[in-house]
Amino acid sequence: MAARPVVASLLRKREKRVYDVLINPVFKLEHSFETIRQIPDSVMIGWIGHELGHIMDYEKRSTWGLLGFGVSYGVSKKYIRKAERIADRFAVEHGLGEHLVATKSFILDHTELPEAYQEKIATLYLSPDDIVELVAELETERDEDKKEKLLLEEENIVNEAESELNGGQPSAS
Repeated sequence: MAARPVVASLLRKREKRVYDVLINPVFKLEHSFETIRQIPDSVMIGWIGHELGHIMDYEKRSTWGLLGFGVSYGVSKKYIRKAERIADRFAVEHGLGEHLVATKSFILDHTELPEAYQEKIATLYLSPDDIVELVAELETERDEDKKEKLLLEEENIVNEAESELNGGQPSAS
C-alpha cells in the first residue's frame, strides 16, 4: 500500500489537493500469492489507517514541503523512519492502535512473506511494541490534558464564586 498526492493537484491550494491510496489486490508471499480479501479485517484497517496517517501528514505540508518530503523519503532511511512514525502517530491518535499492532504483527510474524520485506518493515517502521508504547504515551498525554482542564475549570468556578461573594468585585488574592 502507498499513499501519495496526485501530482496535478500539487498546483492547487492545500485544501483542494487530491490523494491516492494505492492498494495491491494481491499480497506476494514467498512461493505464492494471497488476495487481500484473505487478510484479517483488523490488519487491513490498521494498514489503511497508517496510509491515511500519511495523508494527514501531507495535508499539513506546503507544495514545496511535499516535494522535499518525496526527495527526502527517497534518499534517507532516517527520514523514512520519521515519516512512518508520524503516520502511525496520526493513526493511533484516531483510535487505531490495536489495528496497527495487528498489521505490524501480521507482517513480522507471517512466515510466507519475503524476508527482505519483513526486514524492511522491522528496520524502518515502528514495531508492535513501539506502537503499544505510543498508545500508552498518548493516553498519558490525554490524562494530563484532562487533569489540567479540570483544574482550570475548578479555578474558574472558585473565581466566579469569589466574585459573587465580593459583589462582582475581583478577589484581592
